[in-house]
Amino acid sequence: WTFYIIVLCFVALIISVGVLSYQAYTQRPYKEQLAIIHNNKNHFIDMINYLKENETITDSLMSEYQLLNQYNDLNNILPIIKPVDGIITQGVSIKKKNPHHGIDIATSFKSNIKAVQEGIVILSDNITSLGHTVIIAHPNNYYSIYGHMHKRLCKTRDFIKMGDIIGLVGQANNEEGPHLHFEIWHNNLII
Repeated sequence: WTFYIIVLCFVALIISVGVLSYQAYTQRPYKEQLAIIHNNKNHFIDMINYLKENETITDSLMSEYQLLNQYNDLNNILPIIKPVDGIITQGVSIKKKNPHHGIDIATSFKSNIKAVQEGIVILSDNITSLGHTVIIAHPNNYYSIYGHMHKRLCKTRDFIKMGDIIGLVGQANNEEGPHLHFEIWHNNLII
């Protein structure tokens, strides 16, 4: 009976997380929606970790009920923290002439730039169009690009956690003030 009670509690928890996330999604501003979904995800992961630590539930049991992949996927959501505090001064533009594949966030010169989610640095280099640039590969084929840096604080192949400082804000040229050029890509599509 203990086994069935645990499975029922687990299913009830998944349903309640889904309902709470849906309510958060439909009734609040986007920023609040992301925060609530992130908190619900963390509560769910904490509960699963607690059950696993107390050997109440195992990976094989979770796999039997097709819950292991769902549990692992909770750690692989869209990046949800800001790379810098600032004001968006330019958005995405896909014009044939002078396209802009990201957003520019104006902020103080040499402000800390944070990784928006965990991942591995696949490029940390000075490139022609964006100057000092870092590209991070995240789970589920997400990529974040940080350009116009004053200084890069990570190297290619570094593993980065969400919120780690990866560089300092710079500027593109003398006409534009200090800002971060930021992009998020999923597979080959810009978000």
